[in-house]
Amino acid sequence: MIRSEEIVCVGRITRLHGRKGEVQCVLENGVLYDADFEFVVLRIEGLFVPFRVTEWRGKGADSVLFSLQGVCSEQSALRLVGAEVYLLRKDCAAADGSEESALVWQDLTGYRLLDADGEDMGWIVSVDETTANTLCRTDKDRLFPLHEDLILRLDTGGKEIELDYRDAEA
Repeated sequence: MIRSEEIVCVGRITRLHGRKGEVQCVLENGVLYDADFEFVVLRIEGLFVPFRVTEWRGKGADSVLFSLQGVCSEQSALRLVGAEVYLLRKDCAAADGSEESALVWQDLTGYRLLDADGEDMGWIVSVDETTANTLCRTDKDRLFPLHEDLILRLDTGGKEIELDYRDAEA
C-alpha cells in the first residue's frame, strides 16, 4: 500500500491525447523533469494506484504526455482524466540519496514560518503554485512569497523555515 508520505504530487491528468490511451498531464512543478522514474502513482477514487510508464514526452512548458502500461484505449484512458499524478519520493531524491532535495513547496504545509530576525510569522496552511509567484498562506491569513533565494534555513526535523524578506520589500 502506498502512503501519502511516500509520494510527491507533480500534476493532474487533464485529457486524452489520441486514440491509443495516451493522456496529458498538466504539471504543478518541475519535479518530474529531474526525477528518475519508471512508475507514476495516480489517485483514483481516493486510492493511490501505481502505473508503469511505457513512454513519456514533454508537451509545452507545463505539460507531459504519458503512455501507461495497461492503458491502451480511449475508454481505459478516459477513467484517468482528473486523477492527480504523483511520483515516489525515492525517485525524486538527489544523486547523493538525500530526500531533502525531493521536497516540493507543498511539503512546507505545517511548517512554522520565521523571518530573518527569528520572528514567528505563523504556520503555513497552504501553498499556491498556480501563478508565476509561489505563495504560502499562514494561519494568520497572511500571504508570503516562496523562492529558493529567500531561504535562510530549512529545518525538516523541526518543521521550520526561515526566510529573508528584507530585500524582497524594496
